Amino acid sequence: MKSIPSQNSYGLPDNKFIEFIDSLPVAIYRTTIEGKIVFCNRLFSDMLGFDSIEELIGYPDIQLYNNIRDRGSLINSALMLGRVVDLPVSFVKKDGTKIWCSLTAITVYDDEETALFLDAVIREISGEIDDNSNGLKLDGIVDSMNDIIIIFALNGDIIDINNSGSQLFGYMRDDLIGKPLVDYVVQNQRNLFILFLSDIMKIGKHDGILSVVDGGGTVHHLEFTTYLVKINGKAQHIQGIARDITEKIRQQKERSLKEKFQGVQEMAGGVAHRLSQPLTVISNLIAEVLNNTPKESVNHQKLEKVHQQIEKLNEITRKISRIKKYEVIDYVAGVRIVDIDKAS
Repeated sequence: MKSIPSQNSYGLPDNKFIEFIDSLPVAIYRTTIEGKIVFCNRLFSDMLGFDSIEELIGYPDIQLYNNIRDRGSLINSALMLGRVVDLPVSFVKKDGTKIWCSLTAITVYDDEETALFLDAVIREISGEIDDNSNGLKLDGIVDSMNDIIIIFALNGDIIDINNSGSQLFGYMRDDLIGKPLVDYVVQNQRNLFILFLSDIMKIGKHDGILSVVDGGGTVHHLEFTTYLVKINGKAQHIQGIARDITEKIRQQKERSLKEKFQGVQEMAGGVAHRLSQPLTVISNLIAEVLNNTPKESVNHQKLEKVHQQIEKLNEITRKISRIKKYEVIDYVAGVRIVDIDKAS
Protein backbone atom coordinates (compact mmCIF):
# COMPACT_ATOMS: atom_id res chain seq x y z
CA MET A 1 0.00 0.00 0.00
CA LYS A 2 1.10 3.51 -0.80
CA SER A 3 1.71 6.06 1.95
CA ILE A 4 1.70 9.84 1.56
CA PRO A 5 5.01 11.64 0.83
CA SER A 6 5.79 15.07 2.30
CA GLN A 7 2.58 17.11 1.88
CA ASN A 8 0.61 19.97 3.33
CA SER A 9 -2.66 19.65 5.24
CA TYR A 10 -4.63 19.41 1.98
CA GLY A 11 -2.75 16.34 0.80
CA LEU A 12 -1.01 18.28 -1.97
CA PRO A 13 2.56 17.60 -3.01
CA ASP A 14 5.26 20.07 -1.95
CA ASN A 15 5.48 23.12 -4.23
CA LYS A 16 8.67 21.88 -5.87
CA PHE A 17 6.71 18.97 -7.38
CA ILE A 18 3.69 20.90 -8.59
CA GLU A 19 5.40 22.43 -11.61
CA PHE A 20 6.82 19.04 -12.55
CA ILE A 21 3.41 17.29 -12.31
CA ASP A 22 1.75 20.11 -14.25
CA SER A 23 4.20 19.61 -17.12
CA LEU A 24 3.57 15.88 -17.50
CA PRO A 25 1.90 14.77 -20.77
CA VAL A 26 -0.78 12.82 -18.89
CA ALA A 27 -3.90 13.96 -17.03
CA ILE A 28 -3.51 13.54 -13.26
CA TYR A 29 -5.80 14.28 -10.34
CA ARG A 30 -6.22 13.53 -6.63
CA THR A 31 -9.60 13.23 -4.98
CA THR A 32 -10.61 12.52 -1.42
CA ILE A 33 -12.41 9.24 -0.80
CA GLU A 34 -15.48 11.37 0.01
CA GLY A 35 -15.31 12.95 -3.45
CA LYS A 36 -13.59 16.37 -3.46
CA ILE A 37 -10.81 17.09 -5.96
CA VAL A 38 -7.79 18.45 -4.07
CA PHE A 39 -5.29 18.55 -6.93
CA CYS A 40 -5.07 18.14 -10.68
CA ASN A 41 -2.72 19.18 -13.45
CA ARG A 42 -3.40 21.41 -16.43
CA LEU A 43 -3.96 18.58 -18.89
CA PHE A 44 -6.75 17.19 -16.68
CA SER A 45 -8.57 20.52 -16.57
CA ASP A 46 -8.12 20.98 -20.33
CA MET A 47 -9.38 17.47 -21.08
CA LEU A 48 -12.59 18.12 -19.15
CA GLY A 49 -13.13 21.60 -20.57
CA PHE A 50 -12.46 23.69 -17.45
CA ASP A 51 -10.88 27.11 -17.71
CA SER A 52 -8.24 26.55 -15.03
CA ILE A 53 -6.89 24.14 -12.44
CA GLU A 54 -8.23 26.40 -9.68
CA GLU A 55 -11.77 25.90 -10.97
CA LEU A 56 -11.51 22.19 -10.20
CA ILE A 57 -10.01 22.41 -6.70
CA GLY A 58 -12.78 21.46 -4.27
CA TYR A 59 -15.02 20.39 -7.18
CA PRO A 60 -17.18 17.30 -6.42
CA ASP A 61 -15.66 14.68 -8.68
CA ILE A 62 -18.95 12.72 -8.83
CA GLN A 63 -20.21 15.42 -11.22
CA LEU A 64 -17.52 14.38 -13.69
CA TYR A 65 -19.05 10.91 -14.14
CA ASN A 66 -21.58 10.26 -16.86
CA ASN A 67 -23.01 7.55 -14.63
CA ILE A 68 -22.84 8.33 -10.90
CA ARG A 69 -22.84 4.61 -10.10
CA ASP A 70 -19.44 4.24 -11.79
CA ARG A 71 -17.82 6.40 -9.13
CA GLY A 72 -19.07 4.15 -6.33
CA SER A 73 -17.86 1.03 -8.13
CA LEU A 74 -14.46 2.60 -8.70
CA ILE A 75 -14.00 3.61 -5.05
CA ASN A 76 -15.17 0.23 -3.73
CA SER A 77 -12.82 -1.67 -6.02
CA ALA A 78 -9.88 0.63 -5.29
CA LEU A 79 -10.43 0.26 -1.54
CA MET A 80 -10.66 -3.51 -1.77
CA LEU A 81 -7.80 -4.08 -4.23
CA GLY A 82 -5.62 -1.03 -3.57
CA ARG A 83 -5.66 -0.03 -7.23
CA VAL A 84 -7.48 -0.32 -10.55
CA VAL A 85 -5.74 -0.37 -13.92
CA ASP A 86 -6.98 0.84 -17.32
CA LEU A 87 -10.61 1.01 -16.29
CA PRO A 88 -12.89 2.46 -19.00
CA VAL A 89 -14.99 5.27 -17.50
CA SER A 90 -17.44 7.63 -19.17
CA PHE A 91 -16.86 11.23 -18.00
CA VAL A 92 -18.81 14.44 -18.66
CA LYS A 93 -17.00 17.63 -19.61
CA LYS A 94 -17.98 21.00 -18.21
CA ASP A 95 -20.13 21.73 -21.28
CA GLY A 96 -21.96 18.39 -20.95
CA THR A 97 -20.05 16.56 -23.69
CA LYS A 98 -19.49 12.88 -22.88
CA ILE A 99 -16.01 11.43 -23.27
CA TRP A 100 -14.56 8.00 -22.58
CA CYS A 101 -11.35 7.71 -20.59
CA SER A 102 -9.07 4.91 -19.45
CA LEU A 103 -8.43 5.39 -15.73
CA THR A 104 -5.65 3.96 -13.58
CA ALA A 105 -5.86 4.78 -9.88
CA ILE A 106 -4.19 3.88 -6.60
CA THR A 107 -5.50 4.29 -3.05
CA VAL A 108 -3.39 6.51 -0.78
CA TYR A 109 -3.25 5.65 2.92
CA ASP A 110 -1.90 7.44 5.97
CA ASP A 111 0.44 5.87 8.53
CA GLU A 112 -2.52 4.29 10.32
CA GLU A 113 -3.69 2.57 7.11
CA THR A 114 -6.72 4.84 6.74
CA ALA A 115 -7.67 5.49 3.10
CA LEU A 116 -7.52 9.23 2.40
CA PHE A 117 -7.16 9.84 -1.33
CA LEU A 118 -7.41 8.31 -4.73
CA ASP A 119 -4.59 9.29 -7.11
CA ALA A 120 -5.54 8.75 -10.74
CA VAL A 121 -4.09 9.04 -14.22
CA ILE A 122 -6.50 9.19 -17.16
CA ARG A 123 -6.23 9.24 -20.92
CA GLU A 124 -9.04 9.87 -23.35
CA ILE A 125 -10.14 6.88 -25.46
CA SER A 126 -13.29 8.35 -27.02
CA GLY A 127 -11.87 7.64 -30.45
CA GLU A 128 -11.76 3.93 -29.62
CA ILE A 129 -15.41 3.68 -28.54
CA ASP A 130 -18.80 4.01 -30.21
CA ASP A 131 -21.31 3.13 -27.49
CA ASN A 132 -24.44 4.01 -29.48
CA SER A 133 -26.47 0.83 -28.97
CA ASN A 134 -29.92 2.34 -29.45
CA GLY A 135 -32.33 -0.23 -30.86
CA LEU A 136 -29.82 -3.08 -30.62
CA LYS A 137 -31.67 -6.39 -30.21
CA LEU A 138 -30.76 -10.06 -30.15
CA ASP A 139 -31.65 -12.17 -33.14
CA GLY A 140 -34.93 -14.01 -32.54
CA ILE A 141 -33.17 -17.33 -33.14
CA VAL A 142 -31.28 -17.09 -29.84
CA ASP A 143 -34.56 -17.20 -27.88
CA SER A 144 -34.79 -20.92 -28.63
CA MET A 145 -31.29 -21.57 -27.26
CA ASN A 146 -30.75 -23.15 -23.85
CA ASP A 147 -27.64 -21.04 -23.27
CA ILE A 148 -28.07 -17.61 -21.72
CA ILE A 149 -27.28 -14.81 -24.16
CA ILE A 150 -26.82 -11.26 -22.90
CA ILE A 151 -25.86 -8.06 -24.67
CA PHE A 152 -24.66 -5.40 -22.28
CA ALA A 153 -23.21 -1.93 -22.63
CA LEU A 154 -19.60 -1.02 -21.95
CA ASN A 155 -20.62 0.18 -18.48
CA GLY A 156 -22.38 -3.13 -17.72
CA ASP A 157 -26.03 -2.15 -18.33
CA ILE A 158 -28.15 -4.90 -19.91
CA ILE A 159 -29.14 -4.03 -23.48
CA ASP A 160 -30.96 -7.27 -24.31
CA ILE A 161 -31.26 -10.82 -22.99
CA ASN A 162 -32.79 -13.98 -24.43
CA ASN A 163 -35.67 -16.01 -22.95
CA SER A 164 -33.38 -18.51 -21.20
CA GLY A 165 -31.63 -15.63 -19.50
CA SER A 166 -34.78 -13.85 -18.34
CA GLN A 167 -36.19 -17.14 -17.03
CA LEU A 168 -33.04 -17.85 -15.02
CA PHE A 169 -33.00 -14.34 -13.54
CA GLY A 170 -36.70 -14.70 -12.73
CA TYR A 171 -37.80 -11.41 -14.31
CA MET A 172 -39.62 -10.31 -17.44
CA ARG A 173 -37.29 -9.43 -20.28
CA ASP A 174 -38.37 -5.79 -20.37
CA ASP A 175 -37.76 -5.48 -16.63
CA LEU A 176 -34.11 -6.49 -17.10
CA ILE A 177 -33.28 -4.27 -20.08
CA GLY A 178 -31.51 -1.09 -18.99
CA LYS A 179 -30.64 -2.46 -15.55
CA PRO A 180 -26.98 -2.83 -14.46
CA LEU A 181 -25.91 -6.46 -14.67
CA VAL A 182 -23.88 -5.94 -11.48
CA ASP A 183 -27.14 -5.44 -9.53
CA TYR A 184 -27.81 -9.17 -9.93
CA VAL A 185 -24.29 -10.31 -9.04
CA VAL A 186 -23.80 -11.74 -5.54
CA GLN A 187 -22.60 -9.13 -3.06
CA ASN A 188 -19.08 -10.48 -2.54
CA GLN A 189 -18.34 -10.38 -6.30
CA ARG A 190 -19.65 -6.91 -7.07
CA ASN A 191 -16.39 -5.08 -6.42
CA LEU A 192 -14.69 -7.45 -8.87
CA PHE A 193 -17.26 -6.82 -11.62
CA ILE A 194 -15.49 -3.60 -12.52
CA LEU A 195 -12.36 -5.64 -13.27
CA PHE A 196 -14.48 -8.03 -15.32
CA LEU A 197 -15.48 -5.11 -17.58
CA SER A 198 -11.93 -3.74 -17.62
CA ASP A 199 -10.48 -7.05 -18.81
CA ILE A 200 -13.02 -7.26 -21.64
CA MET A 201 -12.09 -3.76 -22.80
CA LYS A 202 -8.35 -4.42 -22.62
CA ILE A 203 -8.18 -7.99 -23.95
CA GLY A 204 -11.32 -8.11 -26.08
CA LYS A 205 -12.77 -11.14 -24.29
CA HIS A 206 -13.09 -12.70 -20.87
CA ASP A 207 -13.93 -16.17 -19.63
CA GLY A 208 -14.95 -16.70 -16.05
CA ILE A 209 -17.68 -17.46 -13.53
CA LEU A 210 -20.20 -14.94 -12.27
CA SER A 211 -22.58 -15.82 -9.45
CA VAL A 212 -25.96 -14.12 -9.75
CA VAL A 213 -29.10 -14.00 -7.60
CA ASP A 214 -32.48 -14.54 -9.23
CA GLY A 215 -35.75 -12.85 -8.30
CA GLY A 216 -36.47 -15.52 -5.68
CA GLY A 217 -33.11 -15.14 -3.96
CA THR A 218 -31.54 -18.32 -5.39
CA VAL A 219 -27.86 -18.11 -6.35
CA HIS A 220 -26.84 -19.37 -9.79
CA HIS A 221 -23.24 -19.86 -10.88
CA LEU A 222 -22.85 -18.88 -14.54
CA GLU A 223 -19.87 -19.83 -16.68
CA PHE A 224 -19.49 -16.81 -18.95
CA THR A 225 -17.70 -16.35 -22.25
CA THR A 226 -17.77 -12.67 -23.19
CA TYR A 227 -16.29 -10.76 -26.05
CA LEU A 228 -16.08 -7.14 -27.11
CA VAL A 229 -18.05 -6.26 -30.23
CA LYS A 230 -16.41 -3.62 -32.41
CA ILE A 231 -17.87 -1.80 -35.39
CA ASN A 232 -15.52 0.03 -37.72
CA GLY A 233 -12.74 -0.59 -35.23
CA LYS A 234 -14.57 1.02 -32.31
CA ALA A 235 -15.85 -0.80 -29.23
CA GLN A 236 -19.63 -0.71 -29.16
CA HIS A 237 -20.99 -3.31 -26.73
CA ILE A 238 -20.26 -6.62 -25.04
CA GLN A 239 -21.89 -9.92 -25.82
CA GLY A 240 -21.92 -12.75 -23.33
CA ILE A 241 -22.83 -16.42 -23.59
CA ALA A 242 -23.35 -18.25 -20.31
CA ARG A 243 -24.51 -21.58 -19.01
CA ASP A 244 -25.74 -22.46 -15.56
CA ILE A 245 -23.16 -24.66 -13.81
CA THR A 246 -24.74 -24.45 -10.36
CA GLU A 247 -25.39 -28.20 -10.22
CA LYS A 248 -21.88 -28.97 -11.43
CA ILE A 249 -20.38 -26.79 -8.68
CA ARG A 250 -22.69 -28.40 -6.09
CA GLN A 251 -21.50 -31.85 -7.14
CA GLN A 252 -17.86 -30.71 -7.02
CA LYS A 253 -18.36 -29.34 -3.49
CA GLU A 254 -20.10 -32.55 -2.44
CA ARG A 255 -17.27 -34.64 -3.87
CA SER A 256 -14.69 -32.40 -2.17
CA LEU A 257 -16.56 -32.73 1.13
CA LYS A 258 -16.60 -36.52 0.82
CA GLU A 259 -12.86 -36.54 0.13
CA LYS A 260 -12.22 -34.32 3.15
CA PHE A 261 -14.41 -36.55 5.34
CA GLN A 262 -12.62 -39.67 4.16
CA GLY A 263 -9.31 -38.04 5.05
CA VAL A 264 -10.64 -37.02 8.47
CA GLN A 265 -11.93 -40.54 9.14
CA GLU A 266 -8.64 -42.14 8.13
CA MET A 267 -6.66 -39.74 10.30
CA ALA A 268 -9.10 -40.11 13.21
CA GLY A 269 -8.93 -43.90 13.08
CA GLY A 270 -5.15 -43.87 13.05
CA VAL A 271 -4.86 -41.34 15.89
CA ALA A 272 -7.42 -43.14 18.07
CA HIS A 273 -5.72 -46.49 17.53
CA ARG A 274 -2.25 -45.14 18.35
CA LEU A 275 -3.44 -43.23 21.44
CA SER A 276 -5.60 -45.97 22.92
CA GLN A 277 -2.85 -48.39 24.00
CA PRO A 278 -0.47 -45.94 25.76
CA LEU A 279 -3.41 -44.24 27.50
CA THR A 280 -4.64 -47.59 28.79
CA VAL A 281 -1.19 -48.44 30.14
CA ILE A 282 -0.84 -45.01 31.82
CA SER A 283 -4.35 -45.26 33.31
CA ASN A 284 -3.63 -48.71 34.79
CA LEU A 285 -0.30 -47.60 36.23
CA ILE A 286 -1.87 -44.49 37.82
CA ALA A 287 -4.63 -46.66 39.35
CA GLU A 288 -2.04 -49.06 40.79
CA VAL A 289 0.02 -46.22 42.29
CA LEU A 290 -3.15 -44.65 43.76
CA ASN A 291 -4.03 -47.89 45.54
CA ASN A 292 -0.60 -47.90 47.20
CA THR A 293 -0.69 -44.22 48.21
CA PRO A 294 -2.36 -43.12 51.49
CA LYS A 295 -5.54 -41.15 50.80
CA GLU A 296 -4.51 -38.37 53.19
CA SER A 297 -1.28 -37.88 51.23
CA VAL A 298 -0.85 -34.75 49.07
CA ASN A 299 0.50 -37.01 46.34
CA HIS A 300 -2.75 -39.03 46.39
CA GLN A 301 -4.74 -35.89 45.55
CA LYS A 302 -2.38 -34.99 42.75
CA LEU A 303 -2.49 -38.52 41.34
CA GLU A 304 -6.31 -38.41 41.38
CA LYS A 305 -6.25 -35.24 39.29
CA VAL A 306 -3.84 -36.89 36.84
CA HIS A 307 -6.12 -39.92 36.67
CA GLN A 308 -9.14 -37.71 35.94
CA GLN A 309 -7.29 -36.00 33.09
CA ILE A 310 -6.26 -39.38 31.67
CA GLU A 311 -9.96 -40.38 31.68
CA LYS A 312 -10.77 -37.19 29.74
CA LEU A 313 -8.12 -38.13 27.19
CA ASN A 314 -9.65 -41.58 26.92
CA GLU A 315 -13.07 -40.03 26.28
CA ILE A 316 -11.64 -37.74 23.59
CA THR A 317 -9.98 -40.76 21.98
CA ARG A 318 -13.32 -42.61 21.96
CA LYS A 319 -14.99 -39.60 20.32
CA ILE A 320 -12.26 -39.45 17.68
CA SER A 321 -12.82 -43.13 16.87
CA ARG A 322 -16.58 -42.47 16.48
CA ILE A 323 -16.36 -39.59 13.96
CA LYS A 324 -19.22 -40.05 11.50
CA LYS A 325 -19.47 -36.72 9.67
CA TYR A 326 -17.45 -33.67 8.61
CA GLU A 327 -18.02 -30.80 11.04
CA VAL A 328 -15.62 -27.89 11.51
CA ILE A 329 -15.37 -24.80 13.71
CA ASP A 330 -13.45 -21.55 13.31
CA TYR A 331 -10.23 -21.55 15.33
CA VAL A 332 -7.82 -18.60 15.04
CA ALA A 333 -6.39 -16.54 12.15
CA GLY A 334 -8.93 -17.98 9.70
CA VAL A 335 -7.96 -21.60 10.49
CA ARG A 336 -10.76 -24.14 10.79
CA ILE A 337 -10.51 -27.34 12.82
CA VAL A 338 -12.66 -30.46 13.13
CA ASP A 339 -15.34 -30.17 15.81
CA ILE A 340 -14.84 -33.54 17.50
CA ASP A 341 -18.03 -33.32 19.61
CA LYS A 342 -20.34 -32.59 16.66
CA ALA A 343 -18.47 -34.87 14.23
CA SER A 344 -18.88 -37.86 16.55
